[in-house]
Parts: sequence; C-alpha cells; structure tokens
Amino acid sequence: MEAPFPESEYRDRYERASVLMEQDGLDALVISGRDNYWYFTGLISYQFDHLMRPQICFLLKGGKPFVLVYGNERVKAKNLPWIGEVRSYVDVPFPQEMISNSLKEMGLGAGKLGFELGEDQRLGFPVNYLSGLREALPKAEVMDASPALCELRIIKSALEISAMRHACEISMKAYDRCLPQLRPGMTRREVAERLFIAMIEEGANPRTPGFLMLNASTAYDDRRYERGDRMIADFGACYEGYFGDITRMAIFGSPSAEQRKEHQVAWDLIRRCGEAMKPGTPIAELSRIANRELEKRGYPKVESPKRIGHGIGLARAEPPSLNEAEKTVHKPGMILALEPKVRTEKGSVHLEEDVLITEAGAEFLTSGAGELSIIE
Repeated sequence: MEAPFPESEYRDRYERASVLMEQDGLDALVISGRDNYWYFTGLISYQFDHLMRPQICFLLKGGKPFVLVYGNERVKAKNLPWIGEVRSYVDVPFPQEMISNSLKEMGLGAGKLGFELGEDQRLGFPVNYLSGLREALPKAEVMDASPALCELRIIKSALEISAMRHACEISMKAYDRCLPQLRPGMTRREVAERLFIAMIEEGANPRTPGFLMLNASTAYDDRRYERGDRMIADFGACYEGYFGDITRMAIFGSPSAEQRKEHQVAWDLIRRCGEAMKPGTPIAELSRIANRELEKRGYPKVESPKRIGHGIGLARAEPPSLNEAEKTVHKPGMILALEPKVRTEKGSVHLEEDVLITEAGAEFLTSGAGELSIIE
C-alpha cells in the first residue's frame, strides 16, 4: 500500500464527513480536486499532473467511498481496504458519462450532490462536465460542499500533526544544512539549488521536495547576492503530502543597524501575535495586534483584508486566512503559518513560523526565526 496513513485514519475522516453531510443536507460528496481526493482516499496519484485524466471519489454517508480512476491506478486503489468499489477507464478522452452512470447505480440519480464549488475549492475536471451531469440527471441537485470540506480539513488529526511536525523539522534542518554553503557573490539559482537539495537530503519527497521563494521571487536567475544584501527565504519541505512553511532572513556580510532593527520588529510581531493564538480567540484579532505593533514602531499598517498568514496542510496555503475578514476563531488542531510583514520604503521583510493551536494555546512547530543569520 502506498497510502501515508492506516485504515483507521480514513475511516475516521468518513465518519466526520458523514456527520457534516447530514448537517448540510447532502447525500454524497463528489470529490475531484487533488488535495481533497488525497485526503479521502490516500491515493497520492500523480495522475493529477495530467488534466485529461480525472480521478473521482464518491463518498456516501456511512459507507466506503466509490472511486473512479485511470486504469493504471486500479490495482493501487483495490489494495486499500478502506476503499469500496473501484471502477476504471482506459485512457483519454475521459468518458464523462461514467460520472452520471456511477451516481445512478448508487441510487443517487435524484440525490443532493456536494461538489467543490465554493471559495478555496477547485474541481478536478472541466466545469462543463457539470452541465453534462445536470442533463443526464435532471432530478439531481448540484450543491456546494465547500463548508463541509473546509471544516473537515481545517482541524488536523494526530497523524496529520505528526506528518507536519516532520515537514517542519525537515525544513529547519535543510536551512541549517544549506546556510554554511552560502557565500557572497552566489546567484539566486545557486542558493535555490542548494536549499532544494538540502530538503531532499533531509527527507523531503524527491518528486515534491517543497517550494521556495527568494526575496519574494521564484525567478531563480543569475542575480548575485553581494555583501550587505538581505536574503529572505520563504520555503517549506513536503513530507507524505503535507507541507511546512517557514521564512528566514540572512545578511551577506555585516548587517546594518537598520537591517537588525527590521529583523527584530518582524520577530516581535511573531511573538506578540503568537501570544493571542488561543482557542476561542478570533483569528481576525491577529491582524489588529500586528497593526498596533507596527503603528507603535512607525511602520505602515497592514491594509485590510491583506492577510498575515494562512492555514497549511496538504496545500501550502489553505483556510483559514489570517486577516481581518476571517470569521473563524482559533480551534485546537489548527496549524497556521504566521507571517506578518514589515513594510519599508525599500520593500517588505518578514519571518514566518508554523503554529499548532492546542488546548493550552500556541505551540510553535518551527523555531529559530529570532536569529538573524550572517553569511560571510
């Protein structure tokens, strides 16, 4: 089996999904987006790289999921004991009538069907398939399953938390491994290569090692870091499909007084916001705290609804958004990437830590942001 977790994890997800489906008046979930499909099936399929080969999971209340897969995925799907029926198609073009036929056979020809239609959700097949489905099943009701899907994934299980701890550990070790290799005069491409390789060496998935932005750019070009330049590395390793997300600052050569001050302000913002990350506290309060701290220090406030962080998990950015528009409160089991920015005339600087919300408050899964690294 290639799934990252045991059967009990997926069965628990189905039970929680059934409760939410009942609450929202849904007869079934029709899951086709990559992250949601991985979440429910454990089938970490690379077929999602091929837009012409949809993978679909039908989840009914109280039962095992029915999956519709590309033929090469059939054996892997049938080997998972928490998957019910497995049906496959040969290859492209995808026979879209299989969606409506499968629903009919499950007795859902007139059912209330939840799809990934709302904010923060994406279908894994062309939207015109929905038009075809409505024609084939005129009595069925196509509904938005986004509220249930967000509520499910926003709270991490013990196994998800463990995987994300590992992703954060890989990220931090990779940075510590990479930093001594850097020298003034190196290009952004050279820095990026070393950090990506370090993430793989520390245990990230070689096919999906993670992500990296250097000074807010993914242009890994031949621009060189000279003495006095600041490097802002926003990156995170991927482990078992789950991401870490951290940001660190380093100075090539000796840091100026201004650079030291801005780093300290960024770290102060992290600490002050972290103190408020307790169960029941509105997430929107974090932006207000950051703005009060920035204003006290003479820096521009964050313009609403610009966010100062986000949820993280199977996607490197997922709900909730850490901004003043967010309606959610902190809940135990959330993992949030906290990254308030300090904006100056020369640009913006920031640090980022991953934070687990526990019954007792914030537990930082990452560490070391308070130290300004120097690259000689």
